Amino acid sequence: MPESPQAPLDRFAANFSTLDVGAMVALFRPDAAFFGSTVPGLLRGQGGVRTYFEQAWANAARGTMTCDPAIIQHPAPDVALFATVCRLVRPDRTSAVRVSGAALRDGEEWRFAELHVSASPAPR
Repeated sequence: MPESPQAPLDRFAANFSTLDVGAMVALFRPDAAFFGSTVPGLLRGQGGVRTYFEQAWANAARGTMTCDPAIIQHPAPDVALFATVCRLVRPDRTSAVRVSGAALRDGEEWRFAELHVSASPAPR
């Protein structure tokens, strides 16, 4: 049975408890675009994702990420656009990030074609 387009988001969040760079890279298509929360520029492909997480997780403490249910739209059967807010709890701090992007179905699974992660602004 094909998986839900929510599945890569669930795996994305779960990877913060394992800090498994390879598992994170596997969530992205080879031609993916990625805006990470700690670098200003656009990263391209699985190589960009790998470099980002190798650096970001080099000294990171494991954490628990939970995401609100994603709002998912399907402009085509094998395309999912999504947006959600996730909370990352680590021993030294808790942060919230906005996560949005597009996933494409690759066979039975969904992978990120584009992912944008940014810090949530402070409440007004």
